[in-house]
Amino acid sequence: MLRGKKVCLQPNKKQEEMFFVFSGTSRFAWNESLAYYERMHEETGEYARLRDLMKHLQQLKHEKEEYSWLNEVPEAITKQAMKDLLKAFKSFYDRRRTEGYDPKEPGRNRPKFKKKGKCQESFYQRTDNIHKTDDSHVKITGIRSPVKCKGLRGISLPERIQNPRISYDGKYWYLSYSYETEEEKMIPEREAIGIDLGISEYAVTSDGVHYGNINKRSSVKKLRKRLKRLQRDVSRKYEKNCTSDDKGRKRYHKTNNIRRKEKQIQLAYRRIRNIQKTYMYEVVKSVMRTKPQMIVMEDLDVKGMMQDPKIARHLQKENLSEFRRILTYKCEQKGIGLITADRWYPSSRKCSHCGSIKHDLKLSDRTYVCDRCGMIMDRDENAAVNLERYPEITAAA
Repeated sequence: MLRGKKVCLQPNKKQEEMFFVFSGTSRFAWNESLAYYERMHEETGEYARLRDLMKHLQQLKHEKEEYSWLNEVPEAITKQAMKDLLKAFKSFYDRRRTEGYDPKEPGRNRPKFKKKGKCQESFYQRTDNIHKTDDSHVKITGIRSPVKCKGLRGISLPERIQNPRISYDGKYWYLSYSYETEEEKMIPEREAIGIDLGISEYAVTSDGVHYGNINKRSSVKKLRKRLKRLQRDVSRKYEKNCTSDDKGRKRYHKTNNIRRKEKQIQLAYRRIRNIQKTYMYEVVKSVMRTKPQMIVMEDLDVKGMMQDPKIARHLQKENLSEFRRILTYKCEQKGIGLITADRWYPSSRKCSHCGSIKHDLKLSDRTYVCDRCGMIMDRDENAAVNLERYPEITAAA
């Protein structure tokens, strides 16, 4: 099975400058290829292929002196940026084919141009050009001296690694790669466990374990409050309906602390993202300790829930798709089956004791009271128990 690994790099000033050059080159190759792709489709009606994009970039290198600097950067960086662009277009057309064309949002999920400072700094490295020199350094193509790396002690790089990338999160540089390994089989101790996801509480299992909402913690609240203040300060530097020649734009560029505040915004986002991700791994690890044969979770209608402004504001902070991604690949590693219950399965409205359906259940009702058998139970726990029994119900049907 395929497994991923991520280690922290600690480059010096010269190495970090080269990292920014490489990531800028990757961004340039993406933008130039995207412009050529759209121009070719508009003029000829055909879609550009990889060889067309590579030929166009080679012409820029040799025919125009202003692009001669591209010869000083490893070719694998620009080539992989073109592959990523074509892969993004393929995903866009496949999604449009399955979901249909939406005239209200014609450019939804379509590849866009990357703007400096507004996208993640990252670039690709060839798999055969990355190797470990000692316990604390790794050799990277285009960098003369080995780069200091944290987390390599006692770990040997696999002979064959896939898709190595170097990325920047606003504070640290990371080297990520994937490699083939054997599946870790776990001996199950129970048949199934149900997980009910929500907003008031992040997750509730059928064992009665409640995982609180991480966004309600004081540390995250302080970060979001600080983030709101910083964004308000930055937005004040713009004047409404000003063009590039107006004084509002000039005042924005002349402000000394604007870049510092934008950096603080980026670091605040980074801190919130890391707190959430760490908490997600803690929840998944706690569920795995029960050693179930399969995990059952509900399939939320996120698109429909986003129509409600009150729910959408809280749902965007939850990042449930990332939790599902982590849970999916952890189940694959441990050999655990992951079942997604049908979207219209009434896990919350159904009584886990007698099976009756309560049609008048409101979202504000946090306690489930059955009208038939009189059972009183926490609403989320009742839904988690119903999800645990979902495989039995589907098998019987």
